[in-house]
Amino acid sequence: MLRRDWLKGAALTSAAPLVLPSSHALGYAANEQLRLAVVGMAGFGAWHGFCELLHTLGNVGYAVSCDVDLRKVQKVYDLWRQRATEWANSDNVDQRRAASEVFGPLAQRKPPLYADFRRMFDEAGKQFDAVVVATPDHTHAIIAAAALRAGKPVLAEKPLTIAACDARALMKLVKERPHLATQMNNGGAAQPGFRRGVEVVEDGLLGDVREVHIFFSRGGRNFQDPPQGSEECPKELNWDCWLAQLKWRPYHSGWINRIAWRESSIGELGNFGPHSSNMAFMGLRVKDLWEGSEGGGVRIRVQAECSEANQLSYPRWERIRWDVPARGARPPVAFTWHHGWPPDYAPGSRQMLEGLLRDRGATDADVEALLKYAGCIIVGSKGLLATNSHNTEIRLFPKEKFAGIEQKKPLRLPLSLGHYKEWVDACRGQGSTISTFAYAAPFAEFLNVGSIATRFPGETIEFDPVGGQITNHPRAAGFLQYEYRKGWTI
Repeated sequence: MLRRDWLKGAALTSAAPLVLPSSHALGYAANEQLRLAVVGMAGFGAWHGFCELLHTLGNVGYAVSCDVDLRKVQKVYDLWRQRATEWANSDNVDQRRAASEVFGPLAQRKPPLYADFRRMFDEAGKQFDAVVVATPDHTHAIIAAAALRAGKPVLAEKPLTIAACDARALMKLVKERPHLATQMNNGGAAQPGFRRGVEVVEDGLLGDVREVHIFFSRGGRNFQDPPQGSEECPKELNWDCWLAQLKWRPYHSGWINRIAWRESSIGELGNFGPHSSNMAFMGLRVKDLWEGSEGGGVRIRVQAECSEANQLSYPRWERIRWDVPARGARPPVAFTWHHGWPPDYAPGSRQMLEGLLRDRGATDADVEALLKYAGCIIVGSKGLLATNSHNTEIRLFPKEKFAGIEQKKPLRLPLSLGHYKEWVDACRGQGSTISTFAYAAPFAEFLNVGSIATRFPGETIEFDPVGGQITNHPRAAGFLQYEYRKGWTI
């Protein structure tokens, strides 16, 4: 029954229309249950936020499911059954209540399941109020766009997009629908340390900031050839729906590598960039450059160094520099992404980062903790802020200079009840989210242009954030968009 219904939902995928826009933002009152459609059921955000923790979010229901892989679906079903059984006799009253009111009903009567998100919107759009997107990277934007067009609030995994054209499409959609609650899932932004760090940068406690360094040591896959030939597709996987807007090719397990291929990702820059560079991008108000006047002449200049120029996959190491012009009274600032295989980042980067810290009094223990594998360093004329991989805490140097400065919790920005709860409440018109698509889409475009630069190491790309164009490099400009497969346009 499960597979039959799932296949039925996937049938005729290339011809399935997207649902027409709703005339109402939400179909429920503030005190009614918020009904969710979850696309990518075992994706990180969907699993942790809405499979495991659904019972912590208030009056929220898991109404409709969508996934291309029945193996992932079964993983979710197994957890629901386990929770219903094990928590039924728990000593914890909240767990007993969750077993009887949330996980038991879900285990006994599973939500309708679709393989094709387009058919889900078209056939079941009246059964849900808001959408969670936790699919592979290349489909985040296209599903989020479908949700917005259908008048549904949406929370989508990072990276929000893998192409600048998708970011532009989402910018337009959220501008037309400002009443819909949106959130990119970079959960570090909900932490008190993140919000305090944004305040420290915004309020000028570091002085004039002219350098930002983001670092991550996992390395690019640098595959030289695409997967060869084809393999038998697992019976649980709908390959057509997995590909979505990507060009058709026979199934090969090698394609299912979330951060290996340029065609379906922006590599580790898309994986960790939205985490590690978020505090700096927000605190330094880089997004303001997207709000200027058309033809105003503002340009972000981007240049990359790489182990090699790989047009298929991602180089083993890369160093990308964005020269960001002034934003009002804030001076120009250079963002640099340092990425390579552990224990290093790019050649010479670790030594340079260590020098920045030691020059401001960091000890051996500080350096070891801060340069472990990922993070960000924001350098100002009055001091330095160092933060960890997900920007959840900050440390200010020199320590004695900032001894009296609050570093643990925000003084101005609101405390969050959690990244998922923040979005759920915003869906009900209560409060707002911090990583709205109005913010996250320009951020995604910023990262996308950096990824394009790694195709042309040593060459400078000039990007117009208002017009969304690369103005000096026609070959690079060709990678701002891609060709969607018929029936899957954003």
